[in-house]
Amino acid sequence: MMDLAELLWNRYNGGQQAPIGTYVNFRTLEYYQQASDGVLPQDGTFNLLSTTATLTATQIATAVNTGLGTSYSAGNFHAHTSGDVSSAPGQASNDA
Repeated sequence: MMDLAELLWNRYNGGQQAPIGTYVNFRTLEYYQQASDGVLPQDGTFNLLSTTATLTATQIATAVNTGLGTSYSAGNFHAHTSGDVSSAPGQASNDA
């Protein structure tokens, strides 16, 4: 699943400069939205789901399900919090 997500939505590592958009971290099922270019949280691997920074959790679940053939609901995803930050975020999808 992680490899397919990278092919569909590109991969960004936590701490990396990234463009405007909505990002999903499949390790924590969190999403992170930034309305201007900036640095992603140190949470591991993010996928740029949309260049829109205002998607709702329902829209995120729908996009993920369409792309990956999964059955997530809005309740599976949560907005980024400081508790998601990993002390050892890893380098890529196979680090999980």
